[in-house]
Amino acid sequence: MRLFIAEKKGLGEVIAQALGNGVNRGGYIECGEDVVTWGSGHLLELVSPEQHNPAYAKWNEADLPMKLRPHRYQPIERTASQFRTVVGLIERASEIVHAGDPDAEGQLLIDEILTYTDCNKPVKRVLINDLNTEKARQALTRLRDNSEFYGLSQSALARSIADQLYGLNMTRGYTLAARKKGMQGMLSVGRVQTVILGLIVHRYEAFKNHAAAFYYAVSAGFTMNGIDLTRCDGGEIPARLIVPEDAPTDDKNRITDKSYADNIVSMAQSQPVTVTLAQTDDKTTPAPLPFSLLDLQVQMSREHGISADKTLAVTQSLRDNFKAITYNRSDCRYLSTEQFDDAPQTLAAVSSALKGHFPADVLASLDSSRKNRAFNDEKVSAHTAIIPTGTEPDTARMSREELTVYTAIATQYLCQFLPEKAWKQATVRFSVAGYDFVSNARKTILPGWTELLKEQDEAENSDEISAGDDAGNNLFSILTALSVNDGGTCKTVTIKTEKTKPLPLYTEATLLRDLQRVAKYVKNPRIKALLVNRDKNTEGENGGIGTPATRAGMLEILQKRDYFTIEKKKLVPTELGISFINSLPAIATEPDMTALWHEQQQQIEKGEMTCEAFLDELEIFIEEQLKNVDVSSLSVKTSPPKKNTENSQRERLDAPCPSCGKRIIATPKTYSCTGCNFKIWSTLAGKTLTKNQVETIITKGKSSEIKGFISTKTGKSFSAFVRLDDKATGKVAFEFPPRKS
Repeated sequence: MRLFIAEKKGLGEVIAQALGNGVNRGGYIECGEDVVTWGSGHLLELVSPEQHNPAYAKWNEADLPMKLRPHRYQPIERTASQFRTVVGLIERASEIVHAGDPDAEGQLLIDEILTYTDCNKPVKRVLINDLNTEKARQALTRLRDNSEFYGLSQSALARSIADQLYGLNMTRGYTLAARKKGMQGMLSVGRVQTVILGLIVHRYEAFKNHAAAFYYAVSAGFTMNGIDLTRCDGGEIPARLIVPEDAPTDDKNRITDKSYADNIVSMAQSQPVTVTLAQTDDKTTPAPLPFSLLDLQVQMSREHGISADKTLAVTQSLRDNFKAITYNRSDCRYLSTEQFDDAPQTLAAVSSALKGHFPADVLASLDSSRKNRAFNDEKVSAHTAIIPTGTEPDTARMSREELTVYTAIATQYLCQFLPEKAWKQATVRFSVAGYDFVSNARKTILPGWTELLKEQDEAENSDEISAGDDAGNNLFSILTALSVNDGGTCKTVTIKTEKTKPLPLYTEATLLRDLQRVAKYVKNPRIKALLVNRDKNTEGENGGIGTPATRAGMLEILQKRDYFTIEKKKLVPTELGISFINSLPAIATEPDMTALWHEQQQQIEKGEMTCEAFLDELEIFIEEQLKNVDVSSLSVKTSPPKKNTENSQRERLDAPCPSCGKRIIATPKTYSCTGCNFKIWSTLAGKTLTKNQVETIITKGKSSEIKGFISTKTGKSFSAFVRLDDKATGKVAFEFPPRKS
C-alpha cells in the first residue's frame, strides 16, 4: 500500500481526486492500492518543560536556563484521533509519499511524524502548491526522494526548537525578576512578538519626542501669452519649484533655509517665464493584484475596522463552512494558469452569489479571456492568492463580517477581468530667473477596473502640485495647449512654511504593513541584507518578520497582556509595555536575531552546519542573556492582598459611586461601580490617572490640573482639568486652564 500524507484535508481530497476511484473512510480516502490521509497542520508539538523535568513545573531562577534537549514531541490533544489514524496507516504502508506544503514548515510537518513513529519505509516527496486536481495529477508524475529535502527539514526543526528554548527561558527569566519587584502575572519574551512590541514602543516614543523643524515649499503662478486662463483656478497656472541641487535641504529634499526661499521669490517675481518641456504621455494602471492574507487584513482593518485576527478567523469560516474561497493563509498575490482556465466558472459563481452588489454594466464588461499580470506560474509560491472558488456560496447565511470579507475578495478578483485604467499625464516645465518649476495634470480616458474598486492613492508628497482628473479647473486642457518656448509672466511666487511631522502612531493596518519590511529599521548593513535576502523569493515581503498567519495572533496576545491599548485605531503602548521594552537588551527588541538565525538556517539547509551545533550556540547565548536580566526600570503594579470575593481582590476606592452609592473597584482598564454602569477609564489621552485623581474627580466633580496628556492629533503634551460630566455613566471631559496673557 502506498500512503500519501497531506498537510491538510483539503489537499488530501485533491490528491485523492487526482488518483481517482476514491472511497472516503473518515480520516482517510482509499484510492485502489493507494491511501490518502492528512494532518490538520501540525499533529505533533514539542513537550512542555515539566515533561523534560518535573521540577520545571515551578518557576525557579535556579533552574534557568532550562535544559529542553534532546527535543521530544507529543500528539496535540485536539487532533489526537486523526494522529492515531495516520500512525495506523503508516504501519500498514509499504511506501510513504510526503505531501506537505512545498516550504520548510510543510517539510518539517510530515517529517516529524515519520521520525516520531520510527518510520523506516521508503519515502517519496510530492510538491503541490495549488488545490487543483489537474496540477496535482501532474505533480504525482514527478515524485522525488524525500531525502533530498533533509536539509530543509532540519532548518525548520532548528527554528522550531530555538523559538521554544529562547521564548520559555527568557520569559521565565524576566518574569521571575519582575516578581521580585512585586509584579503579578507574566512578562513574555519571544523572538517575533517582542520585536513587534518594540516597533510599537519605538514609534510612540519617536512621535512623543519629535522636535519639529521648519521647511519651505515654494510654488508659483504663471500667466502665458495667448492662453485664456479665466477657467483656471485663480487665473494662473500653478507650479511647484524643482528644488535646485545646491539648495540647503533635509533628507527629503525640502528647503530648510527661509532666506534661500525668500531669494527665489525676489528673483522670480514678475519675471518672464519660458516653457522648457511640454509633453503628454499615455499611461495605464493595472488592476491591483488579488489578496494575500496580509493585504486582506490590512484592507479590512483600514476600511472596516475588522482586526487582523478576526479577518483570519472569518476567512477560515468562509473556507470551511462555505467552500467560498481558496487557501486563506497565503502569502502570495499571484494565480496559476489552471486558475485562469477556471475563470468562467468562478466569475459565474461570484456574479450569482453577489448579484446586486456590483453595477450590471460593469459585470457585463468582465472578460474571462483577459489574462493579466496576476496569472503567473513563476510567481506562485507554496500557495496562490486568495480568490473565490467556483462554488457559489449562500451569502444569505453569512454573517455581516463574512459577507464583507467575501465581497472584498471577490471584488479584487473581478478586477482582474476588467480593462486597465487608461489616462493621460500632462507635464510642463517652466524656467524663470534660472529656476525650474513644474506643473502636472491628468485626465482619465478609460476608468476600467476603477469602476469597481477605488484606486488607492500611493502618492504621499504633499508638496507636489498635480491636478487629478480634469474636473472644473481645466488644468489638463491648458497644459496640453502649451508648447516648448511659449512665453509668459511669473505673476506670483509663494512660500508655504511647513513643520516637519513625526511618523504617525501605528494603526493595526500600518503595523502589519511594516512587519513586511522591518529590515529598513536595521542599521547594520550586513544584517539588513540578510533579512532582505531571506524574502527574495516571497512576493510582498522585503525583510519582514513573522508570517501573515502568526502576526495577527501575536498582536492579540500583546494587547491581552496589557502591553498596548488601541485608542481611535492608534496602537498606544502602556506604561508596562514601554518600560518592559526599555528593560530588554536591543537584541531582544530588534529584528537582528531573526536575520542571524536565518543565516544559520541556510547553512543547515546546505549541510554546512548541523541543527545541534546551532542549538548548542543558542543555549550559550541564552545563558549569557539570563545573567544580565535587569528590570530596575520596569513599571509594575503590585496586587492587593487576596480576599474572598472576585470584587474584593480588586483595589477599592474610598469614594462611593456618585450614581448609586455602591463601591467602586479598580480593574486593569477602568474604575467601575459594582452596582451600576458608572465607570471612568483609567487611561485618558495617553495618561494613566492615579487612584487619588479619580477619587477627586468623583468627590469634587473636577480634578486639579493634570499634566502629561498627549493629543492624538498633534502628538503634543498638554495639561487640563478632568471634569465629571455625567454621574450616571462616568463620562468625563477636559476643562482647560485660562491662557496666560
